[in-house]
Amino acid sequence: MKKYAIVAVLILMMLLTACLGASENKINPLGDDGVATVLLDAGHGFGDVGCTSKYMEGKYEYELNLDFTHRLGEKLSALGYNVLFTHDGKSIISEDELCRRADKLGINYDDDKIKRNNNIFDAYERTVYANALAAEKEIDLFISIHVNASASSDTATGFEIDYCAENDYSNISKAAFDSICAKLTEDYQDRILKPFADSCDMAFVVTKYTNMPSLLFETGFASTPSDALLLLDEEWRDSLMQSLSDGIEDFFKKK
Repeated sequence: MKKYAIVAVLILMMLLTACLGASENKINPLGDDGVATVLLDAGHGFGDVGCTSKYMEGKYEYELNLDFTHRLGEKLSALGYNVLFTHDGKSIISEDELCRRADKLGINYDDDKIKRNNNIFDAYERTVYANALAAEKEIDLFISIHVNASASSDTATGFEIDYCAENDYSNISKAAFDSICAKLTEDYQDRILKPFADSCDMAFVVTKYTNMPSLLFETGFASTPSDALLLLDEEWRDSLMQSLSDGIEDFFKKK
């Protein structure tokens, strides 16, 4: 009888060890709080209009970025996710208040990179603000949305998506990156998708310094006539954000 008890204990210990090992290797997109929170960042704005071209009918990048993030936010909210924004396009936190808040929360930042009183909420300042939000509540995914442009060509086209492959959040960033890339590839089979796993040296500020899984997504080229037509098409913008929302949902459903 004692022999069987010992065998049972050994089997139980093996099962527990296997479970613990699986737990250590598993990516949990929902983090520790079990709530899916997405932080959306509309690139540029507030004195920094971003790119445009003669094909954009007077529209600037910052306007489209705001439209994209609002559409994506509505779709994610409808799925039950908690959605936050780095800004609403109307007002921003002052640089001095941003620094006070970061100091209070113990957020590391380079004060020399904070440009005061210029009415521009630049990428570095938005990153510090994102990190302050992440210190207050768990943020599971950060996405910065932009419009691309080429100074040397009017034929560049397609999507670009980046994540930093060399920071503390690279594994989860890659999981989100893979899910979104898969969905974009499925939905836009005739459109170029350029995925970039960036080194720290090559990474964008908003993917390199954010204290959370982070992606940057370029929706199209304002400098290319065919892409400009798509970017100006409200239905196309909405459809693209639906694909992005579907990709994010696939990411959060991963076990």
